[in-house]
Amino acid sequence: MKVNKESKDNKLSGRYEIIEQIGIGGMSYVYKAYDTKKKRTVAIKMLKDELSLDDEFVNKFKSEALACKDIRQANVVSAYDVVDEGNMHYIVLEYVEGITLNKYIEKKGRLSNEETVNISIQVAKGIEAAHKNGIIHRDIKPQNVVIASGDIAKITDFGIARAITSTTKNISVIGTVHYISPEQVRNQKVDYRSDIYSFGCTMYEMITGKVPFEGETPVEIIVSHLQKSLEKPHLINADIYMSLEKIILKATRMLPRERYQTISEMISDLEMALVDKSGSYIKDSVYDDDEAGKTVIISDEDMKVIKSISSKFTNQSSYQDGDAKLTKEQQEFIERYISKSSFRKQLVSRRILLVTFIGIIFLIVIMIFIALDTRKPTNFGSAISSNSTVANDIIKSLEGLNIELAENLTREYGIRLNIVGEEFSDEIAHGRIIKILNENFVEDGHIDVIVSKGSEILDFTDLEELNNTRWEDMKIMLDERNLKYEEREVYDNEVPRGYILKVSKSNSAEDGELIITVSKGIDATKRLMPNLINKPISEARDLLAANELLLGNISFIRDNNIPENYVIAQSIASDKEVSSGTAIDIILSSGVDGAEYVSETVVKWHGTLSTSYRIVTNNEPTEVNTDATMILQVRLKQDTEDGTVYTELIEPREYKIDATIPLIFKDIEGAQGVQTGLVQVVDVENDVVLYETQVTFKP
Repeated sequence: MKVNKESKDNKLSGRYEIIEQIGIGGMSYVYKAYDTKKKRTVAIKMLKDELSLDDEFVNKFKSEALACKDIRQANVVSAYDVVDEGNMHYIVLEYVEGITLNKYIEKKGRLSNEETVNISIQVAKGIEAAHKNGIIHRDIKPQNVVIASGDIAKITDFGIARAITSTTKNISVIGTVHYISPEQVRNQKVDYRSDIYSFGCTMYEMITGKVPFEGETPVEIIVSHLQKSLEKPHLINADIYMSLEKIILKATRMLPRERYQTISEMISDLEMALVDKSGSYIKDSVYDDDEAGKTVIISDEDMKVIKSISSKFTNQSSYQDGDAKLTKEQQEFIERYISKSSFRKQLVSRRILLVTFIGIIFLIVIMIFIALDTRKPTNFGSAISSNSTVANDIIKSLEGLNIELAENLTREYGIRLNIVGEEFSDEIAHGRIIKILNENFVEDGHIDVIVSKGSEILDFTDLEELNNTRWEDMKIMLDERNLKYEEREVYDNEVPRGYILKVSKSNSAEDGELIITVSKGIDATKRLMPNLINKPISEARDLLAANELLLGNISFIRDNNIPENYVIAQSIASDKEVSSGTAIDIILSSGVDGAEYVSETVVKWHGTLSTSYRIVTNNEPTEVNTDATMILQVRLKQDTEDGTVYTELIEPREYKIDATIPLIFKDIEGAQGVQTGLVQVVDVENDVVLYETQVTFKP
């Protein structure tokens, strides 16, 4: 719902004064506002009217936004509040002045190695914070990264992408297909590695100035993610460091298991990229694989996408008035792969596949050109209605496709799919179109479809498939079949949170109680104790810090065999499960003639912050009196077992209104054992906190 700034009362929830509209997107209006209660400038992202009336979407939007309030990290735009006021639904966000990363890339053409690495590390740390909270962004792209003052990168729209993916059917995907992961296209398991793929595509655009795959239509681009390998970045930008190229190529592998498995692994490699420019340290490097020359095995799922494009040309050697014929090579390709019995066994080289797709896409363009009359109508539905043969070909090509992919492929042409029923099917997988009811094309562009609910008897024998199945999706299938079940949750280091670990029966028709065990993901408080034995004290310290463990007391004993200052023993054996923050005592060798004693270690906890705060008045943010001043203090607030502790970071001093305070601290010492704290900017005279941001502390 659009806010009328000129109205007498433009204060939302009695506290947010609308200053100006600063943006508009496919799903929301964005406003700059002033929070009169917290005394700070904020951004208001308000759902559009058509989405505000969709209860299912609103509920999903709210739940995802609330979950994202838990993410407190310098490289994520903070979500302060989620508000309902009648038909108005909006999120209150941290206000960030800057430009989006895609505009930043457009402005510069492409970024340098140093700038790409710097921004990438910041974005990756924001993604890492979300992943640790069990949140997958699902729409990482340059448009969702803001470059703020001080070259601080911040990710926005956490949770919103998921709400769109899960419930909304009329949001355009054209802005996202350049960065979509192959598993999202196939409607397979989407986990943290999907964000890594999209992030790799974003890095590719930063260093080359080009999107990974280009095409005339979203269809072309989507298919490229399934069938093509990225052009090596050094062929576009000869100045790229090999380390950066290897990281990008590893992040954008088609198969999730071949990518970085966690964003933390990727951060470690990025932090070394400017130190070792050759990238020799990157494990399991895929750079030397000759992907362009590899033979590609076309899967059943991929073939359904290909068939949806190519089936309409199977029995046509040319187009009327078009004078465009299939080559012998293209015709052989179609005949070979339309047959279910043969395409599974065929191997097609990437070069032949590429040529074939170019030919097919070219023919599609010609077909659309012919179908459109000289008036060039803007609605494809009305354009093709005059040609029933073409219309029926397009409609029939949707059978067997996943419903979301079918909607994405047809939306740009003005064709809207209407699900009028669902049926069980032993042949068509769950969520795919079984049949089209109105094959004679309807003037207003609506097509009625029946969607498969899958087999009535659910099979649980494929453990890998179960591990790739979301519990929320399985729950829908169980409820559709009126099956009784018990859900159990356990922590697991391999299967992501919310996915199925195991099932107590081999199928839903088998006798016995149906128990579904669902993963709670990695227990953030637990880790495996590293092996410190025979390592120097410096390496032992690093291993403990990397695992968020503390160095406890150090004992020294003489030893004839182990060098001085090497670890002889540790208080907790390696590979044992241990809670983060645990102090580990060790025994070091003092050499042959060294002293024997116990040294008590005092562990210091440190944090870093790199951001800024622009000072605004409490009344009229848009009309600033540049001569006015405020006395401000910057402090650290931490809650300890003994109560709240404040540590002064910048002593009280006078600042001019509208000035910017750089909040850059490379080494903030916090309270021992306290993992988080709030850096606050305080109006000393009125004792009001104007701004605060969370900092993480580690030993």
